[in-house]
Amino acid sequence: MSDTKHPIQIVSRRTGLSVDVIRAWERRYKAVKPTRSENGRRLYSDNDVKKLMLLQRITSGGRRIGDIAKLNLKNLEDLIESDETATVVKTSLSNRPSTGSVMEYFDGSIEAIRELDAKKLISLFQVAYQELGSVFLLEDLFAPLILHVRDECKVGTFRQSQEKFLVELMKSFLLISSNNSTKQSNNKILIITPISHNDDLSMLRLCLVCEDSDWMPIYLGSSISADEILFSYEQGRCNLLMIVVDPNGNQQFFPNELRKIRSLIKEDEILVFGDTVSNYQDVIKETNMTPVNNIGELRLTLDRIKNLTDFKPVILHAKPEKDS
Repeated sequence: MSDTKHPIQIVSRRTGLSVDVIRAWERRYKAVKPTRSENGRRLYSDNDVKKLMLLQRITSGGRRIGDIAKLNLKNLEDLIESDETATVVKTSLSNRPSTGSVMEYFDGSIEAIRELDAKKLISLFQVAYQELGSVFLLEDLFAPLILHVRDECKVGTFRQSQEKFLVELMKSFLLISSNNSTKQSNNKILIITPISHNDDLSMLRLCLVCEDSDWMPIYLGSSISADEILFSYEQGRCNLLMIVVDPNGNQQFFPNELRKIRSLIKEDEILVFGDTVSNYQDVIKETNMTPVNNIGELRLTLDRIKNLTDFKPVILHAKPEKDS
């Protein structure tokens, strides 16, 4: 986080909270503690803005400000992820597809994987996507498929080439579906792992999270050089780059890769995502990148950057109201 201070009007614009609400949360609940300028105006830090954004998101979900105002950022982020996951499950249970229909897609997919029939597998995915939607497609079909095929590889029933065939088609399908989405978004996010990554399921989930947050994901996979990242970023006209840390990979050269990437993409914000980003906090700070620890924080960060991207400044000719 930078040491930039923000006046209350800017904070209101970024968080979606009215000036009166921000003042009330400060006075009544001690949610934030702004400093004062020489002329008495409130000045809020980046952390103050982030906390207010978190509080706005949680209270919109039904929690009372008095119960959460004094929680720290980490606790608020964890609460968001917990609440939103529970909400998705609760509101979608009545629409959850029957086990029988999912098993039909599952059995048909297994047959297509066994025969390496890409046309048949993509066709099954398309029909399943229409019935299940993106969330259940991943959780009820894709995840069990990957686990089953990997188990079969261990006992020798399937080959590693069949597993790779499945995963690559899943990635291709999700990206094609994203490009064909009816959502209108000019925001594109390039997702890469410069060294290595072994958990393809988590990468698929990240693509879905980005798409649900109105970002078009472009996933290049792992072991991508800095020059190729720059080419893809510019060629794809991306607004944002997200570098994913593989906690199980060999990250000896990861800090230098971050430096190379920053030397090529100098101005735009760059996210570094993963459970182990704290291991690289020094180089992340050095390269002025943004650490993102979990899915809840990622959603919040994507919303923040999208709002900044979409925001068009309005020239006001009237004298601004003095903050007290």
